[in-house]
Amino acid sequence: MRGCLFVVALAAVVLSAGAWVGSPILASTLISTALQNAGYHAASSTVTATSSPPLKLLIGRADRVEIAGTDIDFRTFHAASLDVVLTDVDVIGKTAGPISGRITGAELTTTAGEATSADVDIDGDADAANAAIVVDAATVDRVVRLAFQQKFGVAVSATKLVAPDTLRITPLGATVEGRLLVDANGAIAFSSSLGSSPILSFDPSFPLRFRAVRIDGGNLRIDATLDAEALLGG
Repeated sequence: MRGCLFVVALAAVVLSAGAWVGSPILASTLISTALQNAGYHAASSTVTATSSPPLKLLIGRADRVEIAGTDIDFRTFHAASLDVVLTDVDVIGKTAGPISGRITGAELTTTAGEATSADVDIDGDADAANAAIVVDAATVDRVVRLAFQQKFGVAVSATKLVAPDTLRITPLGATVEGRLLVDANGAIAFSSSLGSSPILSFDPSFPLRFRAVRIDGGNLRIDATLDAEALLGG
């Protein structure tokens, strides 16, 4: 009888040890699957899940999940890389607590239909995290020139960003001044006495929405909201 009990006890220890060691791998696989089902793909990607105790991972709960990938796509959205950390993750419920990290080389679309890129810094609650995008003045200048050439057939000789939210455009020796704002369609637009024209937009398939725009340090800063839980299919 003692021999039998010893075998049972040893088996329990081995199974527990296996679950202890294998639970991070299982949780990472579950999270990777959830990401793929939501539309996330990457040329290279790692998902690392940790929890204390690790056995919580067996029921899809993680204290911390780091997602890092390069050459990423989320449905039709593309970026060069992504590195984010989510905490208090419920894989089954598709929810998470705070998130922080960065998306590098996130593609924005110009009015001319060309892609340009910027980095996105993320911090806050996963269901509505703050996202900050900085577009340098040189990129704004190029985008505005393309937009005016396409829409009005007018060559722009100079642009200038003026705090807090003004854009000055010089076409054909004249100067046109207007405000930069987020329009009803969620795009960054130039609004003046001549009307409003969108100049930059974000792929709507990615759960990030522009909230406000301003000039900061001579560059264009876009404040946005990211629903990171949508990355998990939530």
